[in-house]
Amino acid sequence: MKNTQLSLIICISFCLFFSCRFSKEKEINDESSKKTPALKVVENAINMAGTIEKWDDIATLEYTKKSRLLLEDGQIESELTQRHHYELRPHKSIRISWVVNEDSFLIVHNDSISQKFKNDNLVEQGDKVKSVVNSSLYVIGIPFKLLDKGTVLTYEGLKCLNTIDTVHSINATYDPKKHLNHSTQDEWWFHFDKNNGAYLSSMVYHEPTYALIENLSFIKAEGLNFPEIRKSYRCNQFGEKQFLRAEFWYEDYSIKFLSK
Repeated sequence: MKNTQLSLIICISFCLFFSCRFSKEKEINDESSKKTPALKVVENAINMAGTIEKWDDIATLEYTKKSRLLLEDGQIESELTQRHHYELRPHKSIRISWVVNEDSFLIVHNDSISQKFKNDNLVEQGDKVKSVVNSSLYVIGIPFKLLDKGTVLTYEGLKCLNTIDTVHSINATYDPKKHLNHSTQDEWWFHFDKNNGAYLSSMVYHEPTYALIENLSFIKAEGLNFPEIRKSYRCNQFGEKQFLRAEFWYEDYSIKFLSK
């Protein structure tokens, strides 16, 4: 009798163990199956560039950005060197500063103000200044910021880019009227390596023109990938290059985390 009871207890224990195990595995599989193809591609790219946990742990981020705008004939339209300082957590405070000839410019932004100064005099404030700040942080934060609230991601499949590279293409749309963290309604397409998932380039429609932005190199800073050299081309709706419109260089990254 005792042996029968013992055998029954052991049998029930095994059943409960495997039932819980399979239940947990099913929950994991169900959670994975809920992810859209677009989200899977983006998460893979984020893992290549660092982790979303590390990105969300950034307290301050600083870097120097040099840019050059070019005309269609190749002549230089303008050149600029800016210092970007982002205090993101626990409170937001952003400063972007630069000098043109003998004039100094400064943008300041936090949860309550967005202002632009020229030689210490206020020259602009409000949504337009805020949009400049959001756009700057957006560019530096891809692919991490593709997980921002309100971003609508659509997987467009494998595409042949410039008749050379076959990439995963993700379409991203935004609605600044509904989401304060969105800067414009520009439509974006992001391209990821079909083999390792790395973020390669992007295309944006800023009415009435298209631009193709290529990442030529990255800098690894505190375990996160950030752009080092980028080039932007005026292109058509198919991503075919027409002429080099801009060049960007990023350097002197400095990062501090909340947890350190």
